[in-house]
Amino acid sequence: MNIASKKETIWNVCLLAVCILFYLLFPLCDGPVWCKDSESYVSMDISREPLYPIFLALCRICTGYSETGSLVAAVVIQSIIAGFIAWYAGLVIKRMKNQSTLLQLAAIAFQFAVALLCRFAAIRGSYYTECIMTEGLALSLFVLFTLELYLYVITDRKRHIVWTLLLSFLLISIRKQMLITLLIMGIVFGWYYLIRSKKIRKFCCMLGMMVIVFFACKLTDRIYNYIIRDAWIEHCHSSRGFLCTLLYTSDVEKDKELFEDGAVKDLYLEIMAQADEQQILYRYAEPGWLPVSEHYADCYDAIGYGIINPVVEEYLLEHYDLTSVELALQFDEICDEMNKILIKQSLMPMMQVYVYNIARGFVNSVARAKILLSIYAIAVYLAMGAAAVYLMIRKKKEEMGTQEKEQIDRSLSLAFIVIVSIAVNSFVVGFTIFTQPRYMIYSMGLFYPAGCMLLYDIWKVKK
Repeated sequence: MNIASKKETIWNVCLLAVCILFYLLFPLCDGPVWCKDSESYVSMDISREPLYPIFLALCRICTGYSETGSLVAAVVIQSIIAGFIAWYAGLVIKRMKNQSTLLQLAAIAFQFAVALLCRFAAIRGSYYTECIMTEGLALSLFVLFTLELYLYVITDRKRHIVWTLLLSFLLISIRKQMLITLLIMGIVFGWYYLIRSKKIRKFCCMLGMMVIVFFACKLTDRIYNYIIRDAWIEHCHSSRGFLCTLLYTSDVEKDKELFEDGAVKDLYLEIMAQADEQQILYRYAEPGWLPVSEHYADCYDAIGYGIINPVVEEYLLEHYDLTSVELALQFDEICDEMNKILIKQSLMPMMQVYVYNIARGFVNSVARAKILLSIYAIAVYLAMGAAAVYLMIRKKKEEMGTQEKEQIDRSLSLAFIVIVSIAVNSFVVGFTIFTQPRYMIYSMGLFYPAGCMLLYDIWKVKK
């Protein structure tokens, strides 16, 4: 090993140590952070996807069933994974961009910045890797998924598509929101292999592997519930999320006529009466996209956990003798029935909530949904778009060497994948649940490094 290689190895090892230590500081200072959803993961609740409860169970086994020790082990592992992936993000960008140490440090710094914002600037006062919640693993693994997808597009090496598909499977098995990984892959592969290079057979092959991942996740969910609950079912309560939005925008005087006389109508009227009493319906929101989206976010869980759950479960327990699994399945049947009926309501309030919610998602993906920060978010999106267009025009008009064009393509590819990820996540989450930062910051740590890569190329072109 020559001196240059030895220095590079020492640099990377030291940087890896710094990254891991940085993330370990959060659980070392705060300890494991118990959140509102933590109990449902630890208890393997039927509404939860399989992988994170299994991860916590393995931590319990490895620590001799020590409750405190298992939680400490979980957040330490989450922090080490986050540190490694932050380091890996810097390494990937450095290798893709002329061995630029500056871009490597920028990539790591922006990963750190997301953690520091969550810990010190956000109301929650903690970063996700120190919390007992799915984001503790999902945020880091999503960054790795994006990097592996990017590397596959750039290098066309098989190991990267294997990692991309495996990470998609793991992420979906951690939380169902991560079905967006399949949509992101579909759009990216559609652009590169169907539209640009006309490799129809390759695109179909990619599509087939994505379908396999989708059904593998469903099969894993069923096997998990069969082992834990002796029931060949997937996790429950998925239909309640959409129902919360339909109830939020419902006008009870008009929509009660959609129901036929029966138990479901009585449950609907009871839920709406309680929601109206608590003023957690659309008609109580102040006008404007920020007030409406904020009111919707505040009301979503209040409707779901505070009203739907107790009202429907109390009715089922009062009228039927059900096991816990049967109770969950009957609960979903009632929610599905309400969904089918309430989807016929007036679409204008619902569409307005969706548009405002999606807009809030785009802002929360790169900043925070406040008036000034919303203007900032629009500015940075426009700036990234302008930088990308500028480089595409310069690349087309000017005579450049193959290496220069390749460098620009590498920057444009990462920017494209990150923007697609933000757009898909904003639309999917915006249509299913409120777009709070917890669900939206998955691409924040790579958005700004992607912008830095574009600026780096602009500087090189100018130079």
